[in-house]
Amino acid sequence: MFMLTTTQVTLLAAGWLTLTGALLLGVFRFLPRSRRPVPAYVTCPVLNRRVGAVLSRDEWTRGFREVVRCDTLGRCARVTCNQRCLATSPVLPLVAV
Repeated sequence: MFMLTTTQVTLLAAGWLTLTGALLLGVFRFLPRSRRPVPAYVTCPVLNRRVGAVLSRDEWTRGFREVVRCDTLGRCARVTCNQRCLATSPVLPLVAV
């Protein structure tokens, strides 16, 4: 009959937990994430007013990562500011369905 000692069971369980944790960390941290551009209104700290922008939204965490386009800088211009407007909470516009 095959029997395990308490030490062997502890090491086996620790090994499985370590392997599972490493796999989950690899999936959630190092795999590429899906990002989708969404229109939103942000408060510009330089102008101190609300402006329209297109933000890159991470689909896993539902958080905003960067400003892709900004109405203040021009819709076709690259965003070269430090994007402090993301520190405030962006407001998504209501979309009629």
